[in-house]
Amino acid sequence: MIEYEKFIYLDVYKTGSTYVADLLKRLVKEEPVRSVRHAPLTRGRPFFWKQGKPAFATVRNPWDWYVSMWSYSIVQKNVLFFRDVRKAVGPENASLLFDSSRPRESFSLWMKSINDVDFLQQVMTGHPYPRSGLSGFLGFYSYRFMRVTTPHPSIFLRQWNISSVDRAIAHQKRWAIYDTVLKSEGLKDSFAKYVLDHRKQCNFVSNAETILENRGAKAKNTSERTLPSYRDYYTDELRDMVANRDRLFIDLFGYEF
Repeated sequence: MIEYEKFIYLDVYKTGSTYVADLLKRLVKEEPVRSVRHAPLTRGRPFFWKQGKPAFATVRNPWDWYVSMWSYSIVQKNVLFFRDVRKAVGPENASLLFDSSRPRESFSLWMKSINDVDFLQQVMTGHPYPRSGLSGFLGFYSYRFMRVTTPHPSIFLRQWNISSVDRAIAHQKRWAIYDTVLKSEGLKDSFAKYVLDHRKQCNFVSNAETILENRGAKAKNTSERTLPSYRDYYTDELRDMVANRDRLFIDLFGYEF
């Protein structure tokens, strides 16, 4: 969550958030009012919600998101959660989960592991996801997205409130804090349009268009991949796993494999 005086950005991890956050530093003169990266809005302002401010979020194709997370964690070994995986399972087993020389096999093992309740409880000892009761049916990306974009996730992202993917989708529809969602696919153009359309409302600088042209061409924190497309990492089983457990992105944002 990055909150400025006139607007709020809900920065979901690995959805182009570093790209957007870096540009916002140039597009807004003042410093953020609050900034807790990849955290819920209500962590920074628990009692006041948006106070009428426009809020936007970024989203990514769920199949692509998992490949990006896996690839990035191979390069950035201290990425939160994946650092915990290595610590919990040991270097030998971790090498099987994060082996870029065998991308299909390693990614498949990793995907099955992070969708296994027992594995998550073993490695994510300090994370609310396996303790929420949702990890048995809701994908990790869906949980992360809902955690940043809905209020008080530590209270409401629990099995007493969400008992199925359908209930998760209903919760997201009712309580989503954002007014606008920008897809990471084509983010350069969609973010530029958002900035120019909301220039006065959000108090973006007068030379925003020039900044976007000069600084907005290159993505940040990109992952290095061995295979040409995210689709090449998936078996039919893994494709269907994401389709079922992360159906939120299919229903709400129209994503397809």
